[in-house]
Amino acid sequence: MQALLAGEQLRRTPQWLMGFSSGGVAERLMPPSLLYDGYGEYPESGAYPFSTMGERLLSADLSFNRRIDRVAFPIGWGANAAFGHCGPGEFNKTVIDKSNGLMIVQYETGARREIRFRPHNVRIFDLPIQDEADLSRLDLPDPEDPKRYQGFAEDVAWAKARDEWTVGWVNGFFSGVHYFLRDYAEFFVDLMLNPDFARAMIKAIGDWTLTAARKMCEAGVDCIGFCDDLGSGESLLMSPALYRDFFWPWHKRLCDLAHGFGAVVHMHSHGAIMPILPDIAAAGIDILNPLDPNENLPLDEVRAAVGPKLAVCGGMNKYFFEWSKDEQAAHLHRVIEDGRKYGPHILMESGGIPENVGREEFEWFLATSAELRSR
Repeated sequence: MQALLAGEQLRRTPQWLMGFSSGGVAERLMPPSLLYDGYGEYPESGAYPFSTMGERLLSADLSFNRRIDRVAFPIGWGANAAFGHCGPGEFNKTVIDKSNGLMIVQYETGARREIRFRPHNVRIFDLPIQDEADLSRLDLPDPEDPKRYQGFAEDVAWAKARDEWTVGWVNGFFSGVHYFLRDYAEFFVDLMLNPDFARAMIKAIGDWTLTAARKMCEAGVDCIGFCDDLGSGESLLMSPALYRDFFWPWHKRLCDLAHGFGAVVHMHSHGAIMPILPDIAAAGIDILNPLDPNENLPLDEVRAAVGPKLAVCGGMNKYFFEWSKDEQAAHLHRVIEDGRKYGPHILMESGGIPENVGREEFEWFLATSAELRSR
């Protein structure tokens, strides 16, 4: 990764699979020895601890990553499940109900999430901010609490001693508000009609997130990753002016902080975000995913928009796993070749390995990807 980010021409395209669409998919497709309470985004029960994972679980994570040829090593309990959503830099969750094909978890902010497994579906409810008075009463956990990071630096050092490139996750600045504080639709109304209230919520999340990012940078991570989905399949979720006003300054502050420690920043954003790609690059984002061509993000146009340095991660169509093997092979070949032409590039799928993929199809994908990326 260091060579890629330095602009060196690599003999092999790196791969960073986002993860699996649900824990059940991982259980079907991965060897049982690589799955344990501590891998998944959601714990089996209770809450993930803030402590070192220890040799056994770290070794399982390492084997898991090598099994899917993942170029990065996420640090923290649950952090290896998908792109983000676990570890001490995000709000922890506690399982409060698990029955009848669903799970309900409660976050440190009080927000709750209901996860239905078959079919997979997620609903967020009981968000703590209903009005401005609620914000004044908001009691977030201390992002500098030493107990939150006990063992984190040791786990980073363990991975680095094995030449792994380490990542710590933090909350997004847009997504963090509607995941953990305020109803999604109401937050959009706030951005337009009550901007001071919106700024105050973003600042509550932003200050917490920057502190958590600093703590993980002090522990030595190579990369800070975060998720801010800013687009739909057709367009941005907000005007470019709103993005630049409300969220760009926070993205830049995160990048400035990480770069001050010699770390880089990896941003996830689904959607047709082409109009703000130059702004994302100008903020200092080092890696951006998933850049789905189905959302009008062809790699040649992305490269023209972001300039020469930012590493593009992804480029695969979200319907990839619904296609025939011949169609998949042709698409992988095209994405990898375009990535080399318009790189630096990391291969990543668009939304996690979906439920319709069987073990034989998954093994075929891993083998075909490995072969094409090594040509």
